[in-house]
Amino acid sequence: MAVPPEVQLAWFSSALEELEDFLLSRDTFRPLRSAPQGMRQDLSLGGLLLARDTLQVGEGDLSSSARADWSRLRARWDSERSRHAAAIERKATAELLNRCNLWRAYLGELGEKPDEGRAYPTEVRHRVIIDRLREHLATSSADPATTLLDRLDKTLRHWLAEGPFVWSDALRGAYPQARFWYLYGRPEPGLIAANPPQL
Repeated sequence: MAVPPEVQLAWFSSALEELEDFLLSRDTFRPLRSAPQGMRQDLSLGGLLLARDTLQVGEGDLSSSARADWSRLRARWDSERSRHAAAIERKATAELLNRCNLWRAYLGELGEKPDEGRAYPTEVRHRVIIDRLREHLATSSADPATTLLDRLDKTLRHWLAEGPFVWSDALRGAYPQARFWYLYGRPEPGLIAANPPQL
């Protein structure tokens, strides 16, 4: 998660350049043609939303010219979001189920190997993206994934020992504990062993 803000900004800019083609395609994930050095992340709606979060909270760390670029890119994203609302909802629907399945697979693996929780700070990214994608869905669009997510969250709540924020402190402002509770602690092997997964 520790990508320099200027690199995040370059990635976000490249993603917006390719956004319209991506939204009109059938892809849920797509390699970014002009990804900056240091951030070879594929283009997805969820990845775009997380990059926006990171830039929003890290705005103060940007140079004055980078802040001006960020302001322009943020306005462009807002415009694209309004202009392509239906396409964005379709992408969010497709990615949501994909992310839920990836998150379920990780929790299933953790249930089998409780001592393998080291990957949690990386894998929990899927859960954050799920939350962000749901913001772009009509309630009915989220229904197929809601039951699955409720079951996964119930399991994780039994496993999670409350503790420090699992990502860089610089990101805390984007993810308040009341909503993003799963970023404030880690699964404990003993709790996992005592509470078999219901996935």
